Amino acid sequence: MPALPLFTRIPYCKPVGIAMFAMVLSGCAQQKTAGYYDTPHDNTMTDAQAYAQGRTGTRAPSQIRLGFGDEEGKKPKSAAEPATEGNAVKARPLAEAKTFLGTLPCLVNTPACSATRITLTMAPAGQWRARTVMLDNPGAENDIIQQGCWAVIGTKPLRVVLQLKNEATKANLSFINDNVLRVNMINDTKPTLDYHLTRQQDIDPIDELASEPAPQCD
Repeated sequence: MPALPLFTRIPYCKPVGIAMFAMVLSGCAQQKTAGYYDTPHDNTMTDAQAYAQGRTGTRAPSQIRLGFGDEEGKKPKSAAEPATEGNAVKARPLAEAKTFLGTLPCLVNTPACSATRITLTMAPAGQWRARTVMLDNPGAENDIIQQGCWAVIGTKPLRVVLQLKNEATKANLSFINDNVLRVNMINDTKPTLDYHLTRQQDIDPIDELASEPAPQCD
């Protein structure tokens, strides 16, 4: 019997090859673990917690409650306790520590008078600290460093007075808004023009007074 031509064998080989290929694929698929082809999704809560934990070492300046050494030791009041600090209730812009900076010209007609740059930091507990730099004669040895207590003396607009340890008045200031102070009077001198102190991004604790006891302010 003569041999079949080559082209007559091809139809029988194709089904066998296809069946073997399908078996190989089936075996590979069984070896893959469940979820092998699943795409992982981000865990929003986990990512948020990790991000927050990475920032626990830093706080925005506006979140720092500066008490010049005694704020951390105070026991926080419960919500049920009535507020006894009249200043804190009235002075909403000073519910958090803030530092203000401004430059004033010579306000008195004397030969030794100098323009000054004033840095003022006010704490919610009622204390303030200030550094006055003599611009005509700069140098740390010529800086004037002071501290005392502030008190609310008016509400429309909000006005505060800075008092020294001997109860003398350092300055009388008005809040134009939460971030700008107008100088009404300073060192017993009333300016004839408007001069302002503007809130700074960073809080200056006036470290020159770090070793001094903080004043007890009512």
